[in-house]
Amino acid sequence: MKRLQTIVAAAAMLFATSAFASNGPEKVAPEVKAAFEKSFTSAQNVSWDVKEGFYFATFMMNAKEVSAAYNENGELLGVSRVIPTSQLPMNVNLALANKYKGYTVNKTATELTYNGETRYYVTVVNDKQAVKLKCYDNGNLYVEEKSK
Repeated sequence: MKRLQTIVAAAAMLFATSAFASNGPEKVAPEVKAAFEKSFTSAQNVSWDVKEGFYFATFMMNAKEVSAAYNENGELLGVSRVIPTSQLPMNVNLALANKYKGYTVNKTATELTYNGETRYYVTVVNDKQAVKLKCYDNGNLYVEEKSK
């Protein structure tokens, strides 16, 4: 259970870090750097941030910005990137269309992969509220947050 909480915390920090990654020289553990270079051989413009024992790499790959989170042992905890909502899985698009008729779906979504599962974070908006959703490949949607 504690490991799951750690991974969820790392994933949350992964979202925040991509917007605030620093460009200065960071001390990246050799195990982390080696694991990163093995997994992301075509990464370019890599910047690192270290927070609370987690290492966050933000980089360009295939002309897209990607973020990856590692623990201090060099284990990859999660990877995220922003994608157009047109690239969401068909099940997710169908579920959004059925459950959120009358809402406008934001043009982009965050794709987050950790612990072997991929989730998509999407915001839908109507004239009364904005709803942040966590979506699974199978079309299951869960409300993360509502705001007026």
